[in-house]
Amino acid sequence: MKRTSLMAYLLTAAVVLVIWKLASLGMDSPVLPPPEEALKAFLIAARGRAFWGDFLISAYRVGVSIVLAWVLAFPAGVLMGFSPRLDLSLAPLVFMTYPIPKMVLLPVILLLCGLGDLSKIVLITLILFFQILLAVRDGVRAIDDKYFDSLRSMGGTNRDILREVVLPAALPHSFTALRISAGTSISVLFFAESFATTSGLGYLIMDAWGRAAYTDIFTGIIGMSLLGVILYEFFRELERRVCPWRELPGEMPPESSPVFGTLKTYLSMIKFSHTVFALPFAFASGVLVWRSTPLTPATVFWIVLAMVGARSAAMGFNRLADAALDARNPRTALRELPAGTISRSQAILFVGLSTALFVFAAALLSPMCFWLAFPVLALLLAYSYTKRFTWMSHLVLGLAIGLVPLAVWIAVAGAFSGRILMLCLALLTYIAGFDILYACQDIEFDRQAGLYSIPARFGVKKALAISSWLHVISLACLLSLFWFFALHPVYLVGVMVIAALFFLEHRLVHPEDLSRVNLAFFHVNSVVSVMVFMAVLLGELGRGW
Repeated sequence: MKRTSLMAYLLTAAVVLVIWKLASLGMDSPVLPPPEEALKAFLIAARGRAFWGDFLISAYRVGVSIVLAWVLAFPAGVLMGFSPRLDLSLAPLVFMTYPIPKMVLLPVILLLCGLGDLSKIVLITLILFFQILLAVRDGVRAIDDKYFDSLRSMGGTNRDILREVVLPAALPHSFTALRISAGTSISVLFFAESFATTSGLGYLIMDAWGRAAYTDIFTGIIGMSLLGVILYEFFRELERRVCPWRELPGEMPPESSPVFGTLKTYLSMIKFSHTVFALPFAFASGVLVWRSTPLTPATVFWIVLAMVGARSAAMGFNRLADAALDARNPRTALRELPAGTISRSQAILFVGLSTALFVFAAALLSPMCFWLAFPVLALLLAYSYTKRFTWMSHLVLGLAIGLVPLAVWIAVAGAFSGRILMLCLALLTYIAGFDILYACQDIEFDRQAGLYSIPARFGVKKALAISSWLHVISLACLLSLFWFFALHPVYLVGVMVIAALFFLEHRLVHPEDLSRVNLAFFHVNSVVSVMVFMAVLLGELGRGW
């Protein structure tokens, strides 16, 4: 499967899962189970032989039918399209029989061919035959006469015309019909397997329906969807190899593809490594809430996935919003969007996927998390525009990220707690403080571009002082956790280490020398965040010593 298809399928799957989750929440009916339950049932079934037995039987019935339909219809379509006399004779018969719904013939086919695979294959073949025949016939008839005349003028015979002109023109049309038949054949297969059979995915669905096993119904539906995707992609890849002169619909060369780009490039665009700044605070919140509410591996997994999705969406959106500014700033001109490594359409698709991942992961945590995900997402995305009208944009960033501990607490406990707000405030001031340090590098550009920031508003010296005070507040908030959560005194040792790291960070940056901002920003801050988690973990574990 090509990368374009993979990204398209991932985006489609994410959108479908979000809509599915919304529908299941709204209906609150066992008939439409949540997507996580259906996926879990599918994965359990996929570990057994029974499911794959049904899958392979259905694949066999569809595969044989498609081959038979193509073998019969392709040459007939070529001859009808190429020979006006033959077309004049056969076209009335074809157009009179084509509109007849073939599925009404199933009882007759069952009586004539029996209850085995043959009856299913005959029905599917009969339906697909006309689709392929008409597509090929019309494709050949659409060939411009100048190609025939050119070949005849060089002494070409009808055989040469068939080989050099007609077949190369007919093959792509037959593959178009085959791609369409991937969906049609699965639909007919379900109908055919609903009657007088004890095997196949259609039987699996109908049997589950009779037992009111609703999650098993979706196991069969997912299986049929998977089979349809495999068939579609197989025909597309086969066409790519058999018809190399043909540019497939929706295909683009890699350099112009809206979804082209390596994982490394996308991770670089959003500075994925910076996730370490907030993730340890999330884990610290998880440790604190664990005291009253059990924390399952599944909950941890969806929390991490939600964080990755939210941050990726926010950073990707920020790169889109600032693309023109980044192109003008010498320090950021080589970022992926200004440099053209990633196109705008690629970035938009990435933000869409990340947003869907965030909302989906939040929905799987709880209905409350799902509904709260939207205002949180709005705040995360709105931050990108704040530096256009307020120098307090650093605090807005801190607020957006500072909600992480509270979000984790709500995800696990399902309720609000005032105590965790101190960890939120610690993260808010920690993020805002080092963002001010980082913004000192762009003070001249921000002033020229009319952007707002604390360094541009107050100068580097005052900005560093404000950053220092924010980190003092962050340290005080971390210290207060010792009393709010009755942690072991070993936690205080961790806070002392964090204080030393804050001191080191601000010693590295001077108003006259900003060359070590990146050292303070990337290295010292990553150690600070990890140290917060370690201090909380040891402080909580120490309570049982």
